[in-house]
Amino acid sequence: MKTVIKGILIGIVLSASAGQAFAYPPDNAAVLYYRAFMLMEEPNEAIGEMISDLRKGESGVNEQIRRYVERNRKAINVIVTATEIRNCDWGLDFSEGLELAMPNLAKCRQAAYLLATDARVLAEQGDYKTALERCVAIHKMSIHVGDDTLVSCLVGVAIKGIANDCIVDILPRVSSDYEILQWLRIRLADVSSRHPSMRAALAKEAEVFGRTMNKEDIRAIFEDDFLDMPQDKIEELKQILQKDDEFFVRAREYYLSIMARMQSYFDLPYPQAMQGFEDLSQGIDNDLKEKPESIISRMLFPAIGRVCSVDTRGRTHLNAVLAGIDIYLIRAKTGELPDELPAGLPKDMFSGEDFIYEKTDNGFILKCQGKDLVKDIVHQYEFKVAK
Repeated sequence: MKTVIKGILIGIVLSASAGQAFAYPPDNAAVLYYRAFMLMEEPNEAIGEMISDLRKGESGVNEQIRRYVERNRKAINVIVTATEIRNCDWGLDFSEGLELAMPNLAKCRQAAYLLATDARVLAEQGDYKTALERCVAIHKMSIHVGDDTLVSCLVGVAIKGIANDCIVDILPRVSSDYEILQWLRIRLADVSSRHPSMRAALAKEAEVFGRTMNKEDIRAIFEDDFLDMPQDKIEELKQILQKDDEFFVRAREYYLSIMARMQSYFDLPYPQAMQGFEDLSQGIDNDLKEKPESIISRMLFPAIGRVCSVDTRGRTHLNAVLAGIDIYLIRAKTGELPDELPAGLPKDMFSGEDFIYEKTDNGFILKCQGKDLVKDIVHQYEFKVAK
């Protein structure tokens, strides 16, 4: 993995002009991210378990975690600098289509966990402002991950979730600090407006993968997977690869029409979008007999309902954090939590309605009104206040 990343980094650096070579920071955040990836020390199994327990709230910061964070201090500083740069070009070759490798995604997720661990260490030391700045930096990194593909979008949403979980852990310690809460509210409102666009990702995938809708590329893609496929599917693919060029032209047109319809559903409320994706999937199955070219779209059809649910889950989680901060702000100003949910707060994106607000002995809960149709649950978010 380090060899792959090093090669990409060298390529990006060499492509820069001579005049830019000595500028710091560079105008491309990816250069710094790739540098940080090479500096990061991966936690061993024991440290990894400690960090996981810390993230789950099952244990606190210990000396081993502190030392691990300090060994990664240089990487952390480079990552934070990268998040302040607007432009981020990972130098990926999208002409590779379905075979495109994106080694940056796993490393970005690892970097997000590293920043979140640093945030929890800083909070344990009482440096709450810097700790929350780390969380905002994670949100900015999620934007840099981009929306070029569905995979990058989903990783971006996961990274936002890492930031939100960390913020919720720290918020009780600043629940009476109006200044910090107001600062955080403004910073998060900015990053929330730049949430990864699943619609844009689908459009990019249609453009990129549509180019691979020919016999040669389809053969190269699927023959690599033959060993992992059941025999009946292998035989089915072999028959497809015997089709003429006109078949693949029709297959491409069909695929692009399916992708266009999927994009339009992301403009709908969550329940209607999910129904649209289900109907679309059933429509492909119904077309298989009269339109044999639809079989390639069936093979490439993403688990789009899951994608939509992950996206909605991510948006709702951030909205809950923003709404929670607004409630904390009322408490910081008046000394008491409100008895009812204030008007005008960010909404539950599963239903498009306000969260259900419930005061508890330790703080309050924000509960969704709509169900996550993939997980078959109604999400709720607990916020605590310091005693």
